[in-house]
Amino acid sequence: MFRKLSFVLAFVGFCAVAQGQNAANPFELLHRLSKEVLAAEGISLPPANPFDVVAHREPDASESLAENKTEAFNPFSVLPRGGGLSGSVLAALLLAVFAFLTFSVASNRAAVGKAWGGFLNDNGFSVAQREASGFVGTTPYYLLYVNFLFNAGIFVFLVTRVFQRETFNNIGFLLFCLAGAITAFLSKHLMLRIMRGLFPVEAEVRKYNFLIIIFNCVLGLFLVPFNLLIAFSAKAGSEQLLLVSWMLGLVAIFYAYRTLRASPIGLKFLSQSPFHFLLYFCTVEIAPILLLVKLALMQTT
Repeated sequence: MFRKLSFVLAFVGFCAVAQGQNAANPFELLHRLSKEVLAAEGISLPPANPFDVVAHREPDASESLAENKTEAFNPFSVLPRGGGLSGSVLAALLLAVFAFLTFSVASNRAAVGKAWGGFLNDNGFSVAQREASGFVGTTPYYLLYVNFLFNAGIFVFLVTRVFQRETFNNIGFLLFCLAGAITAFLSKHLMLRIMRGLFPVEAEVRKYNFLIIIFNCVLGLFLVPFNLLIAFSAKAGSEQLLLVSWMLGLVAIFYAYRTLRASPIGLKFLSQSPFHFLLYFCTVEIAPILLLVKLALMQTT
């Protein structure tokens, strides 16, 4: 009886070993074998593992990505392009702005002299700021400031037209320049007003805010004749480029002089809180200028 049982167990074990030799090796990398080898061996691939990490791109996708065929960002692509703005429309606009300046000066001629005196020295600035109180005292300066905003937008449009010829010579871009100039300068005054409400710097911010108004009022007076000269000078000549370059240098001198005049206001805060002063100076004063320069360089390249 024991012999028969041993024989049966040995036979079953032999059959199990023989069948196990034909079983697939679980560690065999079947996916690396070619289809011909798999067909010759009669091996079928197991079902795909849903947890395998499979490349979602073709093998040559990395080459196409390395070529970097994406288009460069062009912030001016959304602006209205094309020419066609007639000289009569531009002349009518400049005439309307000049009429507004005439009205602003006629409403209070003394304000122009006070603005010029405040531009030249601190004593004249203190007198102008002291007398600019109430609706009657501030209205003449606000009118001159509106004249500056209009002429600043027209100046940007004319300078762009000089360097870009007929690329942006249309009424849509002109309106965009006017809206951009108004938004940029009024945003700065709004930021100063917010700072005056948040921090105990009301007197200093009022002085600096009025200093900006005085300087822009005077700059607006200079922009009027130069806009007329740029608009109606030769379309493509060295004289026009020289005039534009000279005017851009004059604007740079204006703002450098304004920074020099405003420096005594900020020196107090530089000694008390240098971090907050430098944070404001870099964010509000330097960053917008660098952004404009960067956009101009991107457009010329």
